[in-house]
Amino acid sequence: MSALPSAMTTSHRISATTRWSVIRDAGQVRVHYHGPHGPAQYAALHVRDSYFRLNAGPRCGWGTSVILLPVYWSEGRCHHGGRVTASWQQEDSRLVLSLQGEVGGLRARLSVSLAPPADGRMVADVQARVEGDVRLDNRPGERFKPVMLSSMYASPTLWVAQAAQVGDVRHPLPLQGWVVPPDEVTASRTFGLLGGTCAWKTHAPTIDITLDRALPITGWVTRSDDPNDDSVGFWAAADHVLRAYSYRITAALP
Repeated sequence: MSALPSAMTTSHRISATTRWSVIRDAGQVRVHYHGPHGPAQYAALHVRDSYFRLNAGPRCGWGTSVILLPVYWSEGRCHHGGRVTASWQQEDSRLVLSLQGEVGGLRARLSVSLAPPADGRMVADVQARVEGDVRLDNRPGERFKPVMLSSMYASPTLWVAQAAQVGDVRHPLPLQGWVVPPDEVTASRTFGLLGGTCAWKTHAPTIDITLDRALPITGWVTRSDDPNDDSVGFWAAADHVLRAYSYRITAALP
């Protein structure tokens, strides 16, 4: 096991024993992998709000984010996007990010283990443990969200995600409203947002989530014509605080 530097650095550090390098700069932790065609960035963590993005390689753009800290409703307020601290080390061929953060009254510790990119895909395995006590609001499908995707859909020609997927079922994204109508919500271990190319975005990745258990999957689109707005939220739901859970993130070109 070889440790990677956690201080700010401005250059890649590639040695005979590691293909990973990490740059901490401008509120981000940027992860690079040295492949056959040189180093390329595959992941970015925004430490101010735990938004985490993966891409599928040099031909892939950036797109949908994964909110790593849990999201929940309590006392009439949606709690999301808390600040995290991050450290990292290499374990065999993987790079492991260790994160800690708070959101409202909950504290979370997360491990994000990134596998070397392969076959046009980038995979990260997330393990989470949550402590603290909060009173969740009575909001079916929204009380506690262990993992949530954040993206943009403004029109059929202006989007980062063009459709949603729950299991084998694809759902078109509306301009506003529920992605999955409440009477059609089903539990699934897999869900995601489909990327692609449109007039505004080129080669946005498809982001898929594989959960350690089946949970109800739903989401909401807030009407916005601004392509810089994250107008799409798509998540797994639980009716209580999950104390321990895990999931896999896969980024791929659609």
